[in-house]
Amino acid sequence: MEGFYHSVQLREKKKEGAKVKFNVRISMRMYGWLDEVKVLIIGDKTQEVHLEYMKQEDDEYAYFEKEIFLNTRAIYRYRFSFRSEWTKYYETSFSKLSVNFAAPEWAKGATMYHIMPDRFCRDYSLQIEEFGKRKIHKSWDELPLVGPDENGEWARDSYGGNFRGIESKLDYLQKLKIDIIYFGPIFTASSNHKYDADDFEKLDPYFGNEEDLKRLFEALHRKHMKGIVDVAFNHAGKDSKYYNKSGMYEEPGAYQGQNSRYFPFFKTRIENGKIIFDYWWNIPDEVVFDKDSKEFQEYICGPRGIIAWLFSLGIDGIRVDVADDLTDYFINLMAEACRRNKPDFLMILEVWKNPFRMNRGYISDGKSAHSTMNYYLMAPVMDYLNLQDEVYLQEKINEEFEEYPDDTIFTEMNFTSTHDMSRQVNLFADERYFREQGDEQREWPWNLKDEYDRQWQSTYVLPKEAYKRAKKMLKLEDFILTFWPGIFSIFYGDEVGIQGYGNLANRKSFPWNRIDKDILSYKRKMLKIRRKYKFLRTAATNVLELTKDKFVFERVNTNKKNNPEDYDKIIVVVNNGYADLPLEYMKMEGRIIESHNYNSTKNVICSKGAVAILSLIHISEPTRHAQIS
Repeated sequence: MEGFYHSVQLREKKKEGAKVKFNVRISMRMYGWLDEVKVLIIGDKTQEVHLEYMKQEDDEYAYFEKEIFLNTRAIYRYRFSFRSEWTKYYETSFSKLSVNFAAPEWAKGATMYHIMPDRFCRDYSLQIEEFGKRKIHKSWDELPLVGPDENGEWARDSYGGNFRGIESKLDYLQKLKIDIIYFGPIFTASSNHKYDADDFEKLDPYFGNEEDLKRLFEALHRKHMKGIVDVAFNHAGKDSKYYNKSGMYEEPGAYQGQNSRYFPFFKTRIENGKIIFDYWWNIPDEVVFDKDSKEFQEYICGPRGIIAWLFSLGIDGIRVDVADDLTDYFINLMAEACRRNKPDFLMILEVWKNPFRMNRGYISDGKSAHSTMNYYLMAPVMDYLNLQDEVYLQEKINEEFEEYPDDTIFTEMNFTSTHDMSRQVNLFADERYFREQGDEQREWPWNLKDEYDRQWQSTYVLPKEAYKRAKKMLKLEDFILTFWPGIFSIFYGDEVGIQGYGNLANRKSFPWNRIDKDILSYKRKMLKIRRKYKFLRTAATNVLELTKDKFVFERVNTNKKNNPEDYDKIIVVVNNGYADLPLEYMKMEGRIIESHNYNSTKNVICSKGAVAILSLIHISEPTRHAQIS
């Protein structure tokens, strides 16, 4: 609003909140006499506060301010209103405010590499042998088992990837310009994915011991990288020491009865005089813990608990599995445990929907998690690129910019793919294997049709033309993610063309001898650009245009130190259509710093291409997140 300026200052911060001073100056030459200057604040409650008149300066501006106490909270939305000349009413758009909430600086706009330790790299100097129900692949290049084994057991095949193997590839990850390594679960477990822990107090012997992990984290820290680990505290394996259904542990587990010291750890109920346990999604392998159990809370989050032990090994943060199945209080206890051990920790939650619309406090309370895995945005990005669905993308961008705090936006995990969905190259192959829009069973764009079962998934390979088409499209997604706010996360092997429709075919061993050098070179180039322009980590984002054929957005640096009135700006123009897009229409000044499918001779962006333009601008007020009109 022209002639209206405001600022917000946090004063006298305390753990429970802070005094916040709202300052306003309004041009009297534009609006005349001013009355009822108010601020509407929406957060843990909705309140409207009258600002007090302070002074008038040279018949030009009138000044108003008010100091109020706001509780610690990740996101407040506020807007001002006032009356002019007694009759005209004005109302500003909403702005955002966080009180005592901040993600660690090292995580904002970072690049992340997501590893399943069993599948990334194996150092054969660590000798391992099969035990229990585990089976070890004879060759690193064998296909994974996609389905139950001969004994009806799932996910029991292992490749032997380990901590030493990961350490041997840190130079490779450093060359890729990775800032954070995200490790899948590392606790010992019967499965290869380790989401059904047998013992939270032990690292999986196939991965290595405590000294191996400490050495790995020391090495990645020397290379100026951070590391976070996956924690799955919602459930344990049926053969874990906590439940002990098979009786493999001498100490009784909860399955053996109420005399077990682990019995209070689990959620139980009585039916017909019998003790009934809960199973996650009714999977008998995974027995659900009682997160309200004081004994379990202390075991995980206490001063000598599991989280404290993990930080003693060198970790920098955690990714929390199935966070919606945990209570807000338990998540807050986990955050407190992290904070005690590392004040600038990072906590990312596995959440698939908008966390601010589910009546949950695990981010909004400002005391727990920082961000989520951004399925909520990556789904519409996929539908936009594949189906030209701009409405879905527009809706979700608007929601995030309006409802998420900036530090959450800067640390949202924007991924190429994950362990729970098809591989990036398969997502863009356009083979009509995914459920189509309008299908009632299509919750996500990567949901496969029923006829493409696990047997089909286990051996399917993309035809050459489909693979070629997918490469072109995944590069366009990479281009967008390079310049979009948040953490750019690569699931191991997406950068070299690993294929896989569905889960578990997406979890192949890393093909060190079959690397697609074209995809790898492209990702290295894009992440190098992202590393070079550091202001992208916390730059403001404005969407300038979004149609089915065209996506234009800018990132603006509002924190330049040398001259606060000069701001670096990068404008990204994406041609999502099927015809050439002339670049002249933008009438921009600046230089192209990166392009994909751009014809410089004709000055057009070819179909499914993009350019990024760096320019300098001069503005008097900071650019804020803008909604799409």
